[in-house]
Order: sequence, then structure tokens, then C-alpha cells
Amino acid sequence: MHETKYLIIGGGLAGCEAIKGIRRHDTAGAITMVGDEHRLPYNRPPLSKAFLKGEKTEDDCLCEPAEFYREHNVELFLGQRVVELNAADQSARLEDGRELTFGKALLATGGRALLPPLPGIDLPGVHALRTLDDAAAIREAAQNHRKAVIVGGGFIGMEISASLAGLGVEVVVIEAAGHLWPRVVDPEVAALVGNYYRERGVSILTGEKVARLEGDGRVSRATMQSGRQLACDFAICAVGLKPNTELAEKAGLTVDNGVVVDAEMRTDSPHIFAAGDIANYPDPHFAKRRRVEHWGQAEYTGGLAGENMAGAEREYDLLTYFWSEGFDLHYEFAGEEGEYDQVVLRGQFPDDDFAALYLSGHRLRAFLSLNPKKSTQSALETMISSKTPLAGREQELRRPDGDLASLL
Repeated sequence: MHETKYLIIGGGLAGCEAIKGIRRHDTAGAITMVGDEHRLPYNRPPLSKAFLKGEKTEDDCLCEPAEFYREHNVELFLGQRVVELNAADQSARLEDGRELTFGKALLATGGRALLPPLPGIDLPGVHALRTLDDAAAIREAAQNHRKAVIVGGGFIGMEISASLAGLGVEVVVIEAAGHLWPRVVDPEVAALVGNYYRERGVSILTGEKVARLEGDGRVSRATMQSGRQLACDFAICAVGLKPNTELAEKAGLTVDNGVVVDAEMRTDSPHIFAAGDIANYPDPHFAKRRRVEHWGQAEYTGGLAGENMAGAEREYDLLTYFWSEGFDLHYEFAGEEGEYDQVVLRGQFPDDDFAALYLSGHRLRAFLSLNPKKSTQSALETMISSKTPLAGREQELRRPDGDLASLL
């Protein structure tokens, strides 16, 4: 029986940050991390961008080097999965049969690429992007083939499309919704972005649904429900992520669009916490429960959970954010994109500091900003957090040279 004070289940960013959080309050307690990949925890954002384009190596993507885990007295069980978690007796069992006991445990199991139930989805040449191995396989496909179709026009799909286009691949993006980035932006902003990509060689089909992927031994075409066919040498499915909540469900923890946690990232077991992609948490900025699948969320909630596992009693207080890149554009997004009744555009796309502002009840709810100035970013984040009343201030918001701080 292996005993540990802190058990981290999941070898990703949230787990790595939990180690840092624990060590801020407990410098000596034994930490054990179990990860199902044979690699050290690594950052995923480069996989669709710099790593895919060959600009970063595997080592460049690591959250921390190997020395970090030695220096922080972390025992690593890599290439292993926890198959059973018992909240009552604070124990866990690995797939190789080893058993562990713990004082506190963190579920940071992340998610896996969501694959649509399409005929032909399992053909050779069909990829999804979640791991370093996935990204390496797509990069190899881009080196050996010239035509790709990408199923899904969200942020990951568009990041991949820009990277592949930069490698000389002829890319077609297929989005079932009426516009790109349907979960985040409005049709007008999506059209501006789409045109920018088209001018750089990416073909985009919106309002089209893939009926099946076909080929003789390898994918060679995508057939739409409309009957239209697109030839391809390889295909990539980028339609979302499925959270890995099975272990939590089996352990009897409450699962509802993720593992339900309180403001300290604690599940309904006092000994078990959850963080990252799987955590359904109470967001104090928007007075609702949310589950967010972004790097910044994993970093913050992993660290927060780690601190609270070591007795800190801190509560969640992050204004959620993420970033994306494509060609020479860098986007920053913050807030809650699900509810808005007004869109205000600040500046002209694709100028630096262009922003799409999403308001609800005359208060800023979220924004997407292009290559933003720090002052712009800070002012907009403060507007959201402070719920600044903005009725009648639309013209001031639109002015690209206006002082946003004056509206606070």
C-alpha cells in the first residue's frame, strides 16, 4: 500500500499548478501524481500553433522540467490510470493493481477530443487534436499531404487551419453553425475573421454538416448532408471536448456538466477536490455555475485547489479569460459569452486594439480584443468585474482613441 498526503489524479497543467499551490502552504507533505500519458505535464496551447508548425519542441511545451518534480518531492506514476477512487476510506487503485491511500486528492483528469458519430470517423488519415502525439501525427500528415478538411470552426479548428495553411496545406474548414466561433462571437465579428482567413488561403464553409467521411482504406473525401463532396488527403475533427468525469461518477461524486465543486474547488467529499476542464464551479462574477475549458482556468483552479488541499481556504475569484492566435492576429477574450443583448465594436478590424464588446442590460459581459493594449485590457476587465453601468455610453465605447478608464 502506497501512502501519500496529497494525490493528484491527472498529469496536466492543473495538476502541475496544484503542486505549486500545495507547496506554498506545505513544504514537506508527500505528493503523488498519477498521469495516463508517459510524459511530464505539458501545455496544450502550442499543439495547434507553434508545435504544429515546428517552431517548438516537445521540451518547449513542458509545464515544468523534470527537476521541478524532484525539487518539490513529487513521486510520479506516469503512464498509469486511477481506475477506482474511494472517497470513504480515502484510497485509490491503479490499473496495474497498486493501491494508494491519501489525505487529500485532486481530480484533474481533463478531457478528450469529442468525436462526432460519423461514418468513416475511424478511417486512417482522420485525426483529432488533444495530445502531443495527436499534434505530431497531424504535423507529419501536413508534411506528406496537401489537402485537409477540418470539421469544426471553433477556436481550435481555426488555429489548426492557420497553422496548416502556413505549412502550405490547402485547407477547408466546415462549420455546421451559421458562422465561425458560434459559441463565442456574433455573426458580424465572425464574418470579419472569416474573410481575413479566406484572404490567406483558408476556405470556409458555414451552415454545412458533414454526413460522412469516405475513402478506400484511407480518408479521401468528406461528403456533406447537401451531397457536396470535398476531396482531402487527411481530415481533422475539432468539434469540442468531452470531460473525463467517469472516475468521479464511479466514486459517487456529484457530476453535472462536470464535477460539481464549491468555491474552494472541493467536491461533495471533504477530502476530494477537482480542477481544470472537469470542474463545474460557482462563478461569483456572473452568479452562475460554469465549466470552462481554457488554459488560464486550468492554471488558476489547479493552484487554488492545491492551496486549499493544504488548508488555505481561498475562494474562487477569477475573471475567466483565454487567448487565441491565427496568422498574425492575437486575440484576447474575457468574460462570459453566453448571454448578451448588445454588441458594440470598438475600432476597425483588423487594427490593433479592435474590440467586440458584448453587453447585457447595459453592462459589459464579455469582450474579444485584437492585439490589445494593456490599458484597454485592464479597463475592459474592470468594467466586467465591477458591473459598470454603460447605458448611453455606446459612442464613447466605440471610439478607438477614447479613454475607457474614464467610463469606470
